[in-house]
Amino acid sequence: MKFEPLDNEQIILRKLAAGEEYAFRQLYHHYADSVYSMAILHLKRIDLAEDLVQSVFLTIWESRQQLANVQAFAGWLHTLTRNTIISTLRKQGTQASYLNFLKQRMELAGEQPEAGLLRKERQHLMREAIGQLSAQQQKALLLQHEEGLSYAQIGQRMGISPNTVRVHLFKAMESLRRFMLAHRGNASLLAAIFFLIDQRKNG
Repeated sequence: MKFEPLDNEQIILRKLAAGEEYAFRQLYHHYADSVYSMAILHLKRIDLAEDLVQSVFLTIWESRQQLANVQAFAGWLHTLTRNTIISTLRKQGTQASYLNFLKQRMELAGEQPEAGLLRKERQHLMREAIGQLSAQQQKALLLQHEEGLSYAQIGQRMGISPNTVRVHLFKAMESLRRFMLAHRGNASLLAAIFFLIDQRKNG
């Protein structure tokens, strides 16, 4: 599957490297469907394909300063998508067992004498992390995490397009990751946020 480049792609990449969100949205709206189509072809699951799109575009945003030097972005993105698909397929054999292990560790921690204080602190920081999101981001994240809805279903519920849902969830994930990195010393918070942003729903 070949990705078709934009006509003014180098200009867009330079603007993206300078931090312009509109340039990022241009790339997203042009390439998201192609990334999704390639992902669903190999992963065979809507939830995994949707999550992969988020992961790929999060990588693009995090790598934006280097993209001005990329001469063939469509090929670069195709390679990134392929490698992310391979990584996702490799993880499928261990992801479920790791999440079960993580939940067990969190449950064991809850049995310790100081668990009440730690739990309250974690809940406070989790509320703070979620509270930094916009109302739309919070609602989209809740519908995805708590109800396991697809992008299309979330869009119907919120009255917006699936692409707009993807953007809201991408920005929510980026915000949560930044918050997580700023609170590295709180292991229980790291576990809770990791579980929130990396949990996968079966379709």
